[in-house]
Amino acid sequence: MKTRTRGIGMYLAKAQRRKERQIYMGSPRVRARVGYIWISALALLVVITSANAQRRGEMDPGSIIRSYLVSNGPQGPVHGGESAITGMILMTDGWVYGSTGATWGAAACHLFRTDGEKTEHLLNVTSRLPGQPKVSGMAAGSGGVLVCATTTYDEIFDDSSKKYEGGRLFTYDPATKAFMDYGIMAPGQGISCVAVDTLHTRIYGVTYPSGHLFAHDYSRKTTKDFGEVMWPWRVKDLGRVSWRGVPRVLMIDDAGTVYFSTYIKSAGGRIFRLAYGDEKPVFTGAVIPTQKGMDDDPIYENGIASAVRARDGGFWCGSINDGFLFKFHPSTSMVINKGKPFQYWNLRSLAYGGDGCLYMLGGRDYDNSWLLRYDGASGSIDCLGWPSATTQCGVICADRDGNILIAENLRNSYIYVYGKSGNAAAKPGK
Repeated sequence: MKTRTRGIGMYLAKAQRRKERQIYMGSPRVRARVGYIWISALALLVVITSANAQRRGEMDPGSIIRSYLVSNGPQGPVHGGESAITGMILMTDGWVYGSTGATWGAAACHLFRTDGEKTEHLLNVTSRLPGQPKVSGMAAGSGGVLVCATTTYDEIFDDSSKKYEGGRLFTYDPATKAFMDYGIMAPGQGISCVAVDTLHTRIYGVTYPSGHLFAHDYSRKTTKDFGEVMWPWRVKDLGRVSWRGVPRVLMIDDAGTVYFSTYIKSAGGRIFRLAYGDEKPVFTGAVIPTQKGMDDDPIYENGIASAVRARDGGFWCGSINDGFLFKFHPSTSMVINKGKPFQYWNLRSLAYGGDGCLYMLGGRDYDNSWLLRYDGASGSIDCLGWPSATTQCGVICADRDGNILIAENLRNSYIYVYGKSGNAAAKPGK
């Protein structure tokens, strides 16, 4: 009888404890605490998984045949903080010419050239143009002359207490070392990109952040403003301020017509053209490939990040928002979408390799950069990976041997040489 009574007592005690536990666990404070623990655990799992995934994208061994610094150290012409590479272009003399911007409190920008093995300093731009910390655009002019533009940083544009005189156009002749300053294009405004119409002796550019298209006639020494092509759309994302929608690249065909992408009201990715002699850009009717519903998303910029002339006609383009590769045919305003070659967005630079394939540099600002390849013969798109787990690159270019040079935009920037695209065997190096 005692055993049975004790058993009933234990059962009732356990039932009471279960009831108390249920009441305790059901209280709002406890539910919130448990929910917080679960969310924290899941967030930690996502971070760990993402970090592990982000470290697994390096190129196959032997892909990078050498790498070398652009900065020269404290005693050289290019100091640390002055070597973030903003542009590269292969000229007819066989050299790849490059430009830089200042970072991390530095103030000077430079021009240099490289043969795929070493760099040679050409010009301290800021010493010629005081107050200009960044070369923002570079194009080939007539006679092998480099045509360049300058700008400053978003933090300067966003602070009314800081003054900036305005972006300048200038030329540099590598053969004679002649430098010519064409002056400020728009007071207080930078220049986001440039392109040269050698047929009509015009340099086209877009002011930043005001978004005005202009043309400078370097033979007549006159400048024409074609008006606002993108209203200043200020966006603050992850603590960084920028102005979205301002064209990043200009395309010019053989007739001297210039093409670019911008917004119509809140809808982005619309391709416009301005023919020589026209007074105002017009919409071509062409729209860049965009994920449904993302063309007017306020967080993601919808436009063309990069463009290069296609060898079989038209222009190859890479989009900002979704990272689509597509071909634009100016004669018909046709857009042919080749797809999205990797997980992220922003196909920021394009270049043909010596193997005839089109190479692409993709990746978000301040994040890892991916090298990708499109084989026009097979139609295949491949993701080749990144040079190392810490690379943040901004531009690619083929050297005289067809090797793809991948340039960083960091305080002390490296150029990585991808050797599997070359049309000649490259010697392995450092």
